[in-house]
Amino acid sequence: MRQLGTVTDEQAARRFADYLLTRGIGVSVDPDHDGWKIWVRNEDHMEAARREFAEFTAAPNAPIYHEASRAAEHLRAEEQRRIKAARKNLVDVSARWRAGVARRCPVTMLLMAASIVVAVLSNLGGKESVVTELSISPYQIQGRMIQYVPLSHVWYREPWRLVTPILLHFGIWHILFNMIMLLQLGALIESVRGSWRFALFVLVIAVPSNVAQYLWGGNGPLFGGMSGVVYGLFGYIWMKSRYEPGSGFYITPNTVIWMVGWFFLCMTGMVGPIANYVHGAGLIVGIILGRWPSLWRSLR
Repeated sequence: MRQLGTVTDEQAARRFADYLLTRGIGVSVDPDHDGWKIWVRNEDHMEAARREFAEFTAAPNAPIYHEASRAAEHLRAEEQRRIKAARKNLVDVSARWRAGVARRCPVTMLLMAASIVVAVLSNLGGKESVVTELSISPYQIQGRMIQYVPLSHVWYREPWRLVTPILLHFGIWHILFNMIMLLQLGALIESVRGSWRFALFVLVIAVPSNVAQYLWGGNGPLFGGMSGVVYGLFGYIWMKSRYEPGSGFYITPNTVIWMVGWFFLCMTGMVGPIANYVHGAGLIVGIILGRWPSLWRSLR
């Protein structure tokens, strides 16, 4: 902040300050023994402010300065409204991170705990009676054949089945990978966006990814895992990190390469049977959720 000059009359100084505000030049007016000092807040505005001050000094009672007060008052009111709106949306992330993980990320912890409990009860997918209760549709395996109720006959009576496949895991490496990534990605989003929004976010990813796998995966209800949600979380953070640097989200280029590389490796079948449609649909939904707000603002 630099001093522009001194005006002997307070009312004249404030009229000039109002006029500068309407020109996009922010100033402060402070009392001094010689009068009222005017300080320019932004160094880049100093040259323009000097020119305006020279004109004002030559004719301090010109009508243009008297007429600026109403417009300046309107600008100050708008600024106050913006400040109040920003305070309502302010998230104290530092306070959340000082709390324990369980306190700041209860939904993430609940998803991890539920997945681990289901893994134990289902013997990592080996206990059919448990798995079929959480699958997208109940089924029975008879030899090499699988019989299951069509999803169209189930979802409106048992809508939770559209989500609960995310809790099923088939092998120690399957659940270990998903829980590690859920903790890393989920905790970040929940800390920044809040628990309720994060829970809704998980549901928005889980439902289309599970339905996509059921419709096009080729094995009916025989799938499960948190990986669709994980890829949705990854897609969301990836887009925020790339297109909204000030959003509070960041993901390293190495993580992007690793996640995308694993995505395509799974599609080759070299790592065994994988629910690739879950991965793909989850990733697409996450990318849309992460990219759409900034894209919409640029189009308006």
